[in-house]
Amino acid sequence: MAKNINSDDKMEKKNTIKKEDTDRIISKDKVLDKKTTKNNNCNKSILNIIFSCIVLIFAGIYFYLNIVDNSSSINSIINCSILIIFTFIFVIVGLTTNNKNKISSLFLMILLLAYYSYDINNNLNIFNSPINTVEDLRGKSLTEAIKWANKNNINLDTDFEYSDMVEEYKIISQDKDFDSSLKNVNSIKVSVSDGPSPYKEIIIPSMLTWDSERVINYVKKNYLNNVVIDFIESDKLKDTVIEQSKSGNLKRDEELKLTFSYGDEGNSNDVKLIDFTNKSKFEIEFYMKQHHLRYKFEYDFSNKIKKGFACSQSIPAGEVVQVDDKEIVVTISKGPKVKIPSLKNMSITKLTEWAVKNRLKLEFIDKYDDSVKSGNVINVDREKGEIVEQGTVIKVTLSRGKLKMPSFKTIDDFYNWADKYEIKYEVRHEFSQSVKAGEVISYSIKKGQTIKNDEAIVVTISDGENCKVPDLKGLSKADAISKLKKANLEYSFVYVSSDKAKDKVVNQSISSGSEVSCTTTITVNLSNGKSDESTVNKRKNSNNSESANNNKDSGSKSNNSNTNNSNGSSSNNSSNNSSSKTPEPAAPVKTCEQYTILKSRISSATDGFNSCSDAAANVKKQLESSYPGLTVNVSCRKADGFNTNDFIDGFRSGTTTSCSTISIVLAE
Repeated sequence: MAKNINSDDKMEKKNTIKKEDTDRIISKDKVLDKKTTKNNNCNKSILNIIFSCIVLIFAGIYFYLNIVDNSSSINSIINCSILIIFTFIFVIVGLTTNNKNKISSLFLMILLLAYYSYDINNNLNIFNSPINTVEDLRGKSLTEAIKWANKNNINLDTDFEYSDMVEEYKIISQDKDFDSSLKNVNSIKVSVSDGPSPYKEIIIPSMLTWDSERVINYVKKNYLNNVVIDFIESDKLKDTVIEQSKSGNLKRDEELKLTFSYGDEGNSNDVKLIDFTNKSKFEIEFYMKQHHLRYKFEYDFSNKIKKGFACSQSIPAGEVVQVDDKEIVVTISKGPKVKIPSLKNMSITKLTEWAVKNRLKLEFIDKYDDSVKSGNVINVDREKGEIVEQGTVIKVTLSRGKLKMPSFKTIDDFYNWADKYEIKYEVRHEFSQSVKAGEVISYSIKKGQTIKNDEAIVVTISDGENCKVPDLKGLSKADAISKLKKANLEYSFVYVSSDKAKDKVVNQSISSGSEVSCTTTITVNLSNGKSDESTVNKRKNSNNSESANNNKDSGSKSNNSNTNNSNGSSSNNSSNNSSSKTPEPAAPVKTCEQYTILKSRISSATDGFNSCSDAAANVKKQLESSYPGLTVNVSCRKADGFNTNDFIDGFRSGTTTSCSTISIVLAE
């Protein structure tokens, strides 16, 4: 019995020990789980802190880029500020949230980081993302289009055209399809609305019996700008159209005459003036003629009234005036006075935004400049402080940056390139054993080098191998040919009068010993033989006999005596002429000088002329006086897409000679 009790105690103790071990193991596992969870939470917190710091850094960069961007509008800066504030709040909440929400906050931080990274890349163009596409610019303002183009490092070419449908300064169309990849897109050409066309042809209906209000509304709606109003007494209804000069197809600026009826009662002598403020010039003129009042228009700047509308009147509204009495002066607004700021220091986006705001037109011209960064303004045609009115065109010259010397296949390629970018150049000629005549030996600026402003490029052209001109004077034609062939020179012969034997060399176009290109043609003057002396004497004796016979017929002895003396004198003169006869001088050999004519030399001769015929006459005069011997033919021709005096065809620039004739065609 005692044995069994001891055995039970041992089993109980053993079980107690096993239970304590199990509890100890479970306790250890719980401690390990807590440590693991704590480590995981710690890792999540560290990741949150790291991503929070990165997001804040990128948010700061994003905010800075939007603030310094001159093209950013106030709305975009406000939106940017709100986003930054939201980011800061989100980061603080993410860092202080419980462990269960840390994964969600971490995911949202990654999304914020991706957004900021994408926008920063678009601003700085660090990576050319393949997903970047051409934006649909249609209907957007010119300022928005330029901002987008600058952000994507794309050159935006603008072309203004009239449009009834698209608001002024909004984009009408673009030459690149939107949503297409921006890869390899360097420039986009957009058409910008210049407002309704004053020259558009529209169909004018018959306005007979229309009342004045209907006519005025139609004129305003269809932008007619040359409507002439008149009033006469008539039995027709008052203020209705009774005569119309034309209807059907009519351009907006073409004159349209409308005659209205005063009615059979005529017009009252007293008129109570209305307020003309904000009324168009057409409406005011209509009112004046309707009431038979004397009036005059003046123009002045106004910050409150839109251009083309009345801003003041000499006699206030409500005052009663008499027909044909006082003259009423109405001042038409020229719009606000626009003072030119320092445009050279503006970015293209800022300059365009300023021009659009002030209703001005910009005409961009680009040229290379080694001292001005690409895209910056080189020059404007308006001085700082100058006052202009709305609609004024301002010419802006933009820099294309440094111009580097390219390579050229032919000298013509170089001439075309130099003329296009108005590069100065000087042409020199040298003999060369290795370079063919007419080809370029060298350029003073090597390929890839920067061409500085106003730097002239010296082009050295080969005259081919050099040959020495032999002395040909006195040689026979056969000997001259032999010598010229031996010297590898081309030749041509011209016969002249000379006392030398026939076919003897009298003169040569290039003196002996001269070094010339082996392709040069030497013009050789050959004698056509001595004059026939007996024929000369016979002709002279015949003249003397005729003189003697004439004297004999007069019946005067003294005249006979005089005739004998005359004969003797003639004989002496004949012998004197025979003995002192000198050969006729040889015809001079025409030599041709080489000229290099720049494109700017031709274009400058057309400046300041309103008609093509005047410009053509001046081009001919200037070139022929500057390049003696050169014959210049300049004509005018109608051509679509060209302005008056633009070059259309013919000689544009390059090398020619004084023996040449060049033709130039200008646009009418």
